[in-house]
Amino acid sequence: MPIQLDSELFKEKTLQLLADVGVKIESDELVSIMLEKGCTEGPDGRVRIPAGLIEELVATQEKTRSADDDDQQLHPWCGVDWTHWLTWTDQKEPMRERLQTEFLMSAFDCGPTHYYDYPAGEAVAVNTDILVEMMKFAEATPEIGYISTWYRQDVPQPTERLASLILALQYTTKVDGIESIDPSVIKYLVEIGEIMTGKPKSACYLAGSECMISPLILDHRAAADMLERNRLGINRYHMASMPTVGIATPVTLAAAVTISVAEILGGLVAAYCLAPEGDLTGRIICTVMDMRTANTSPAGPENLMVNLAVKKLFDDCFGGHLWSEIFFSPSTHHPGLQAVYENFYAASAVAQLSGSSFIPYPGMGTLANGGMGSPTQFMLDMEIRKSQFQVKERIAITEDTLPFAEMCECIAAGGNFLESDHTLTHFRELWRSELFPPSPSAETRAVGDEKRILDECEERWRANVAVWQPPEWPADTTKALEGLLRRAEKELL
Repeated sequence: MPIQLDSELFKEKTLQLLADVGVKIESDELVSIMLEKGCTEGPDGRVRIPAGLIEELVATQEKTRSADDDDQQLHPWCGVDWTHWLTWTDQKEPMRERLQTEFLMSAFDCGPTHYYDYPAGEAVAVNTDILVEMMKFAEATPEIGYISTWYRQDVPQPTERLASLILALQYTTKVDGIESIDPSVIKYLVEIGEIMTGKPKSACYLAGSECMISPLILDHRAAADMLERNRLGINRYHMASMPTVGIATPVTLAAAVTISVAEILGGLVAAYCLAPEGDLTGRIICTVMDMRTANTSPAGPENLMVNLAVKKLFDDCFGGHLWSEIFFSPSTHHPGLQAVYENFYAASAVAQLSGSSFIPYPGMGTLANGGMGSPTQFMLDMEIRKSQFQVKERIAITEDTLPFAEMCECIAAGGNFLESDHTLTHFRELWRSELFPPSPSAETRAVGDEKRILDECEERWRANVAVWQPPEWPADTTKALEGLLRRAEKELL
């Protein structure tokens, strides 16, 4: 049964919070635009948002709601970031068709800042060598359909996003949209899209969110990002709330849900005032403060309840367009059983809270709340996902899959199907995981040992990298990217 809420009461309190307290907007230009649209500024400088303006936004959102709902059908298998890329590049329907018979998944979410070195047993900051190796890994792994750049820390940061994307493109065709971080690089990301696609104003490489700061703050960086997108005519805004229950919201779930809805809604109103015809979506990623350790985690029931409650309230009251993760990332800093448990727990809990009979295992190689990437964990996560992909809802019936005459003949002769030609032809089609064999032999009693499994995952990803082949881009494309980076470095460094 889906999560149960008093939607009208939550709506009432959300509207009251935005009208009476409002949102702190750290941009005089954006405040002026919002005031022209009917908002008011309180004595404390916060922008109060009237219910009528929210109703206007909701009416606009309803016009495109069915299309957005359809887009969201992909992200349980593809993840949010890859799904966005597919919709921006008109690949949604072809990918939906491919996924009927072909297993593909995204890797490492939106890109880690740290890498788990399995042989050394430690986390290290991402550098150029790690970035290159992970891009090779993605290109050489057929099951990976999407990877984002990782965040290098050994290069000048003002141009790191641009330089990392251009470097990644030398090693893989699978790197796609990335966070701009600094609004000054947005124009260059748009230009990279134009170079790679040949389409003017292509913003397919410009991903990311305008993240609200809890509680109810739209900070100067997010505002500058919005204004720069608008200046360039790229009116696509993804307003995210990432509250930590017990720190940025009260510790009770009803209060956390109300603040989260108000934050996203306030950000969407700001975007609507800036670009009334823009592509406006929201996103919720909630974590919870562990009062015993002072650590935050997305790996418990409370954060999942907040995520699904916020989505339900947007669907019930505010025009939909709210994207909620199945699960953002395990909180553990090490690959292995803890990460698998957190991923499986999240999938089963979200299925329960959303009324779904099944939610795919959401692991994609991330650890430490998304800040760390582990190719060792990725190979473990991929094996679990592949095993789920093998479960089909329909059993095919053909002359080959139901050889009735041969069945009758074999049964009459005593029923030994092991010796039949049909078995010889088809037995290799049965799913068997080499990482988790269903019936280990007497010689492999230790097959389920966690270290043995992780050691094999480590060997597998390195074996993939060993057979990497570079992508082939036209010479003029490579030259254009190199020229763009030189211009960006001259401006920004």
